[in-house]
Amino acid sequence: MLIAQKMTQNAILFIPDISGFTEFVHNTDINHSRHIISELLELLIDQNSMGLELAEIEGDALFLYKLENYVDVAVIKQQVEDMYLAFHTHLKRYELQRICNCGACSSAYNLSLKFVVHYGEIEFIKVKTSKKPYGSNVIKVHRLLKNEVPLNEYLILTENLIPKPSESPINTLTATYDFGKITFLYEPLKHLKDKLPKINPIPDNIPKHKLFDRTETIQIPILELYEVISNFDYRLLWVKGVDKLEYDKNKVNRSGLKHQCLVNKKEVEQTTVKKEVGKNQMVYGESTSNIPFTKRANVYYVLEEIENGFTKMNIEIFVDFKPFGVLMKPLMKKNFQKIISENIKELILLIDSGFTKNQVIN
Repeated sequence: MLIAQKMTQNAILFIPDISGFTEFVHNTDINHSRHIISELLELLIDQNSMGLELAEIEGDALFLYKLENYVDVAVIKQQVEDMYLAFHTHLKRYELQRICNCGACSSAYNLSLKFVVHYGEIEFIKVKTSKKPYGSNVIKVHRLLKNEVPLNEYLILTENLIPKPSESPINTLTATYDFGKITFLYEPLKHLKDKLPKINPIPDNIPKHKLFDRTETIQIPILELYEVISNFDYRLLWVKGVDKLEYDKNKVNRSGLKHQCLVNKKEVEQTTVKKEVGKNQMVYGESTSNIPFTKRANVYYVLEEIENGFTKMNIEIFVDFKPFGVLMKPLMKKNFQKIISENIKELILLIDSGFTKNQVIN
């Protein structure tokens, strides 16, 4: 049942909007872009220091509000700054930590953020147990997402939030919408990037002893092969001996991300890693400290597209041994040879069966 509550209350209406979302989704990898946008929206929600209520997640934007009879513009601007810095810090870190070169992952840094803030009277609509802001001011704040501001990233404050001209150098526009004319100011946000913290790249700490090196050529485009190898959804289809895999399904796999494997009833924690490779190559790696006789073991899949949809895959395994563990090197090398050979065989059978990365397993 839908019930309109007629009592009006004053409220701050606050919308952070991720610009570039439509092109990002339609022209890049849908699955990865969905996870990236989801992470960014969650991040913005976590930065809510004003006590804003979440009314709706609207695809690429959040619709937030706060019932308030007094508005402090300085508090609003601080909230905008907190969200903006968190957003771009995440994108900066993601660019350094990403392991995937699909369109979504490689272009995520191009996403931008804008804010529209309005103040006025609202009513509420109650749908079962859910209460939503309603009224002409809700329409106004959403209409303002479409505007002629000549910037990619900005804050819009409507006329009843505009401080005195002497207090702030501002740019003011008057626009006409279906509800009539409205005056608002816009302020650029790009200068806030000067406050972004320094993000250091993850170091390439490769173990010293090389235990395994094998190259195979597989008939599949490089991006599709990379997706099969790096996407945990597909792992049980080609890796032998893994009974269970636990990981965060809401995140795109990236450098530093941990996951748990149950291998022969033993839990093995692995961390996604990467290393420097050639200009036309891609690399996916995993590191673990749960292998007996070793301090750490890293496996790398280095991919290079050759021609006509074929990809050359080089698998390398490096380890650091515990004291006297080096004595086990011949046996470990033999075991790795057996395990990796079986996995490669299963991977090739999977690819030859007509599998593509579009066959997502839920």
